[in-house]
Amino acid sequence: MNEVTKKQYIYLGIGLASVVVIGALVVILHSRSKIDLSVFDSPDVPGSGRCMDKELLKMLEKLAKRSGYPVFKNINSGARSAYWNSKVGGVRNSAHKIPVCKAVDIHTPSKAIQDRLVAAARSVGFKRIGMGSNFVHLDNDHTKSQYVAWGYPAGSPPPYNPFA
Repeated sequence: MNEVTKKQYIYLGIGLASVVVIGALVVILHSRSKIDLSVFDSPDVPGSGRCMDKELLKMLEKLAKRSGYPVFKNINSGARSAYWNSKVGGVRNSAHKIPVCKAVDIHTPSKAIQDRLVAAARSVGFKRIGMGSNFVHLDNDHTKSQYVAWGYPAGSPPPYNPFA
């Protein structure tokens, strides 16, 4: 085998190895779970879940991993139109409202799950946490007071303050 043929085989081997590595990376990246943004849709505006804040979505992914709770299967409310926000009794400057889309309400069927979710939410960086009888509100609206917790109905104290 002459020197040119050896180099050709080496280049061919490097090229094939590169294709395999790149292909594997594409498969891995493509197979990562993608979030179904429709779970965040305002009921009166199909497709509105696409406005959800990317940082919030990343925090929710971390929350699901840390808590072991299927967060994305238990979204009560994400994006809200002005009409829907009014209908459900949301505050005028709600972080749920389109186009802000920096808030979610997550259904919690028991106090134990709610407590686990709140503790995990604080640990992944949520600084605004509301607690209702069967849901947790989380938002990352940096224009509002931080390290605050509240209960529902609005204005009532939370069952406990995760920031105290």
